This record gives sequence, structure tokens and C-alpha cells, in this order.
Amino acid sequence: MTVKGSKTPLLYTQKARHRILIAISWDISTQKVTVMDKLRKADQQHDLDISCFVYDTQKNYIDFVGPMAQDSMDQSGAIYHSGDDQTGEGDGDDESISCELAALPEDVAHMIFVVEIRSDHVFADIAATALRVADGMTDKNLYELQIARTDGQHSAACVAVHIYKDNASPTGWGLHIIEDYPDLTEVSDWGSWLTRYL
Repeated sequence: MTVKGSKTPLLYTQKARHRILIAISWDISTQKVTVMDKLRKADQQHDLDISCFVYDTQKNYIDFVGPMAQDSMDQSGAIYHSGDDQTGEGDGDDESISCELAALPEDVAHMIFVVEIRSDHVFADIAATALRVADGMTDKNLYELQIARTDGQHSAACVAVHIYKDNASPTGWGLHIIEDYPDLTEVSDWGSWLTRYL
């Protein structure tokens, strides 16, 4: 069983471009909206984003992939976002980032994945928030996280997982389960703030 803080080999299918998928899903808001909700701007749909922060072998922040068009792909084209979903409507994954590990530049050594709530909510307001790391070829889940099931209920962000080069792993890559829920008032710059997990 993979638990918070653990590091394990990332055992994906090593064929083609060695693609893995990091995806999030959540349920659409079904609450009845009152006049007070509208005044408090609490009538928004749940809008979550998944992002990837990329670091080199020296742990320097070098790239970012997120849901906005200008950030939807890294410089190499090997890490790319599915696009922004602002409601969570529909079954299955709502947003995802694909990583073609075989196509990454040699200096890419670390990728940290962060889930943020963009609407005026915290995780306690949102049902069935989940993240999965999956094999891109078989779609088999390599890791599943029910976000804020116990900790993090009053947070609006989750530093979820860290994928990193690992010479001891059969695939050359490892999976580090972080699952931390930072206070966003303490995060002025994600790129530098996340280096504490490397």
C-alpha cells in the first residue's frame, strides 16, 4: 500500500513513448443557490486545476504546464495538459496531464503535480475529489488519491505527487506521494516553494 511520504518505483508500460497520465476528477456542484450565495459569490461551479512544475537534475525550476493555452505544453512537447475544465461535469477524468517519459529532455529530473481550486471553495465544499496516476498504454491506475478525505478539508490546494528520476527503479522513474495541503497565503511563488519536496 502506497502511503503519504512513501517513495516507490513507477512501474508503467515501457513501450512507445512511455506515457503516463496524472488526472483529477470531481463532482459538479448540485447545491441550491440562494440570494445570499450570490451575494457572497458562492454560486460558482467548482473549478479545479491540475498543474505540473518541472525541475532539472540540479533541482532548478525550469518549466510549467497548466490548463491555460499558453501553458498547456512544456518546451519539449512531452508534457501536455488536456485543457481547462471549469465545472467537473461528466464521468471520468476532468483534467489531466500526460507525460511521455521517453521523450523528456535529459535534464528533466523532477515533476511535481499540484491541484488547486480556482473557484471560491475549499476541498470540504467539493464532492469526490480524486487524483490518479495511470499507465498511458493500459489506463491501469498506478496510484489513486482521494484528495482531502481526512486532512486538508479547509485547504484550496494539494501538493499531490512527485515523479522523479530514480536509478534504483526498473523503469528509471520513481513516485513520491506528497499529499500536503499548504496555506496559500504562504506560497508566493510555486516554482521555488515546491523545491522543499525534491
